[in-house]
Amino acid sequence: MKTLKIGKADVVPGSPNTLLYDGIVVDLGGKNSELPIQGEIQLATHGHADHIAGLFREAKSKFLPPEDRWGISLLGRRMAVYGFSCNESSLFTYDLIKEDLQATFKDPEVQVISTPGHTPGHVSYVIGDVLYAGDAFFGQRVLEGFVFPFYVDFWKAMESLAKIKEISNSVEGIVISHGPLYDKRKMLDLIEFNINYGQKLVNRVKDSLSDWVTSQQVVVKVMEGMGKKVEEISPTSIIMNERTALSIINGLNVDITTTIDGVKFRLHH
Repeated sequence: MKTLKIGKADVVPGSPNTLLYDGIVVDLGGKNSELPIQGEIQLATHGHADHIAGLFREAKSKFLPPEDRWGISLLGRRMAVYGFSCNESSLFTYDLIKEDLQATFKDPEVQVISTPGHTPGHVSYVIGDVLYAGDAFFGQRVLEGFVFPFYVDFWKAMESLAKIKEISNSVEGIVISHGPLYDKRKMLDLIEFNINYGQKLVNRVKDSLSDWVTSQQVVVKVMEGMGKKVEEISPTSIIMNERTALSIINGLNVDITTTIDGVKFRLHH
């Protein structure tokens, strides 16, 4: 099993990158979930499916932020897949993870830091001398490939990035889930890139709101403006990116109207 030393921790490269430190495992998922990685403590930064494989393994302690547990619950899974839920539905009949997860997590080696934005309950961890930031920010190729970073709350994500930037001064290493494994100096540069990219994205969204448009039209306009050709923009990317676009729009001073084409927005003049 290939690992890379970051500070005092070992990191298994992947998507997500998985952190190992003295019996603690963070964000086991993706292809790394096929590896025989065990730990007394299994931690997840958030509830997305590619980050929670460790919660299915034997461990003395398991933690997933409470705000993100809807995604693994019976009712939450029905809502996510079918858009509705009720106790009598036969579509799902069990919780994804049956064992009780800890409501809170305390360990002298681990600091849990609330960094919402990517998901409502997203957390980062300072373990030893390393900050594991999960999906609080992304590698440059990930950002430029998707154009919109996946944030259910863009503005909280920007606040979390500012918090991460401050905390980064007190650690020796910084690791994210989806992106390169760099030394601290390059990771600090990447944090700054994410902050600047977020502001650039806001400006692009504002430019697209000069006249009445739907949120999906905003996505297409911004993706075109960031270098994507229309034929490269798939329906899936529009639907995924619309979540972040709507969050950005919600934080701007916009007018809203209802038309035959759906809800439209325009920057308030």
